[in-house]
Amino acid sequence: MKVTRGYKTELDLNNKQRTACLKHAGCARFAYNWGLACSQEAYRATGKRPTAIDLHKELNALKKTDYPWMYEVSKCAMQEALRDLEKAYKNFFRRVELKKQGKWKGKLGFPTFKKKSKGIGSFRLTGSIKV
Repeated sequence: MKVTRGYKTELDLNNKQRTACLKHAGCARFAYNWGLACSQEAYRATGKRPTAIDLHKELNALKKTDYPWMYEVSKCAMQEALRDLEKAYKNFFRRVELKKQGKWKGKLGFPTFKKKSKGIGSFRLTGSIKV
């Protein structure tokens, strides 16, 4: 039997660390909103939605010229935000199918843009980090 454990921890951050975390959360929010806008635009134009990998490649190409401030934070924050967007789309389309079958009652919840004014924000990092 495999047991997976999760731990909740609260970080006691100083001002420099708090600023770094807020930058990561802001970049993740920006990447999510940028990916959502690009996905909607691409769907209107071609009828197909780009994957998280396609969006990440496009964002990396734009980073050098349009968004150089993104180099101040870890690339993982943006990658995970685009993966979250793809998961939000998959959940939405899954619920649409269930609604058609009559198995889903309630709102469908198309992915929406994230607001800066709604909380501090969040981000995820992959791999091991040292705190």
